[in-house]
Amino acid sequence: MLKSERKQVILEQLKHHRTVSLETLVQILNTSESTVRRDLDELENEQKLRRVHGGAESIRFLQEEESNQEKSIKNIHEKQKIAEKAASLIQDNDVVFIDAGTTNDFLIQAIEHSQVTIVTNSIHHASKLVERNIPTVIIGGSVKRSTDASIGGVALNQIGQLNFDKAFLGMNAIDSNFFTTPDMEEGAVKRAILENAKNTYVLADSSKLGETSFVKVAPVSKASIITNRYKSEVVEVLKGKTEVIEV
Repeated sequence: MLKSERKQVILEQLKHHRTVSLETLVQILNTSESTVRRDLDELENEQKLRRVHGGAESIRFLQEEESNQEKSIKNIHEKQKIAEKAASLIQDNDVVFIDAGTTNDFLIQAIEHSQVTIVTNSIHHASKLVERNIPTVIIGGSVKRSTDASIGGVALNQIGQLNFDKAFLGMNAIDSNFFTTPDMEEGAVKRAILENAKNTYVLADSSKLGETSFVKVAPVSKASIITNRYKSEVVEVLKGKTEVIEV
């Protein structure tokens, strides 16, 4: 395999998994450890990845954001388990806000109660809820194409007039102190939802933990976190500041 081909394979691995070990790359590329190390060094010099102990990780920029289509093929099993746990928290007669996002797409599929009212800022989610005969309220506003989320002044005004028993939010990144997202308008909508919900749960697979994005939405103490089991110092820090539900 040519060097350029090896580099492309490495970048593809990082695109789908965020991190990759040296051992895994040796097996995939069917080459020596020293060759892989040289490839990783060159890619780091080209600012295409970051070297870490035992492998490499992708570089995440503060305003970087994947589309729902890109997110939908990643960490599917983890997202399903997180969504099932979230769905188990919904009770009859609840008024529930469900944020746009791919993990919340699995949540909609997992809802067992029909005697609830769901409010959402996603056209995609609303369509699926209506198909399931679940009472649905859709938030208006400008639709952000990459995430299918209603944002802007109209959305904020509507959310400000409503109260929710529970809210389930997606989040791009969670560091030890803040929930963060790349987009200022989307961040404002998430913040408004937090302020109007009795109980808020952030649904985030472990790839979001320990990461930081551009816009601070709220301190981590403002919402519980539902995530997949993940041995990390970040989780231990978060547990000291908020409820962390591991599935």
